[in-house]
Amino acid sequence: MNASARILAFLLLVLSLLTNQFATAQQNGKYVYEFVTIPQSARAAALGNVPLAINDGDLALATINPALLNASTTEKLSLNVNRYIADITLGNATYCTTLKKIPGTVAAGITYLNSGKNTRIDQYGISNGTFYSNEFCFNFSYSRQFDSCFAIGATVKPVLSYIGGYSSIGLLADVSALYSPNSNLCATLLIRNIGAQITSYYGTDTYKVPFEIDAALAYKLAYAPFRICLQLQHLERFKLKHSQTSYAENGVDVKEENVIPNFIDNSLRHLALGIEFVPAKSFNIRVGYNHKTRQELKLADSPGAAGLSWGLGLNLKKFQLSYANARYHLASRSNSITFSTRLSNWN
Repeated sequence: MNASARILAFLLLVLSLLTNQFATAQQNGKYVYEFVTIPQSARAAALGNVPLAINDGDLALATINPALLNASTTEKLSLNVNRYIADITLGNATYCTTLKKIPGTVAAGITYLNSGKNTRIDQYGISNGTFYSNEFCFNFSYSRQFDSCFAIGATVKPVLSYIGGYSSIGLLADVSALYSPNSNLCATLLIRNIGAQITSYYGTDTYKVPFEIDAALAYKLAYAPFRICLQLQHLERFKLKHSQTSYAENGVDVKEENVIPNFIDNSLRHLALGIEFVPAKSFNIRVGYNHKTRQELKLADSPGAAGLSWGLGLNLKKFQLSYANARYHLASRSNSITFSTRLSNWN
């Protein structure tokens, strides 16, 4: 058994152990540090958050999947700004390089979330002024390519969260493996947000982190200007349960039991699809659909465009620029812009 096969077998073993450990524990309850699940790339947002397997030197995608770090991302800088729902703003900056004494590729970056001004309301519904919240995630990534087809990567992510005078520290990690036999086909397995909340916001209560297992496939048609991206999300569990809230006649909220969608609908919630139209190397158009997002955020009488997204990409000589418009709800949308460049292009 060669080195690549041994590493792949080891990763599958780790995946099996992690699935057994987290699948039941992570199904219900509250999560902390949810901001780490927001797309940190306009290209990812435009494609329904599915392009984890596009291996074309896009550093912004490598912030999501560390196995994508390689020679084509070296010495690149990626900057992303996401004007999220309401006045929430997400920002990310990542730089990739190589080190003489360490084989492989390394990257470091920071993700920042500003939730804007919020109204502080007590349990009696009385307003007690306003507060602000800020969250930070530091990213330290490493990737190693073992042959022309196979690579693995990992990211360590210390998290600092500050919400209205309360703070919390956490430690997360991502692990991924990538298989790309040629420039048109790429497949990947990604285990996201392994870790825990180290210090709580208040008292001793701690909450789960948004652990997730994804698999993705990207294929560029040989004789047509299209790339198809398919993602299987939340493989750590099959039943993607959700709860609903109804209102009793006296106005008191009543929590209903978990609603389990039928088999077909629940299966589709694990799927996300993205398509890139690439008429030229310097320009592309992107569209995406995420069924889980649509089912969870649409209004029953007016679903609108929830779960749909689109975007544009420019690949110029000195830099790359991407824009995305993602619709999460009838009343809100997200706009994000990603700029990336190789610093030597400006010398």
